[in-house]
Amino acid sequence: IQMKWQKKSGVTGYEIQISRNKKFKKSTYTRKLGSSQSSIRIKGLKPKTKYYVRIRTYQTAGGKVYYSKWSKKKSVKTKK
Repeated sequence: IQMKWQKKSGVTGYEIQISRNKKFKKSTYTRKLGSSQSSIRIKGLKPKTKYYVRIRTYQTAGGKVYYSKWSKKKSVKTKK
């Protein structure tokens, strides 16, 4: 899966989630990325399988981490 998004200014980074469950309750892969990234390619997923993806931004201030709301989920099917 390859994901691309527009960069936001003033954020510390992005957090992405990928799951085979549309409610993201189990089998969820979560990864944090830096603010300089605007795309990611994830390998090692099962072929011909439907996955759901979403993204949100986060910002650190005063030793605390603040998260935005999750984006709308999108479904994607892997090839081969």
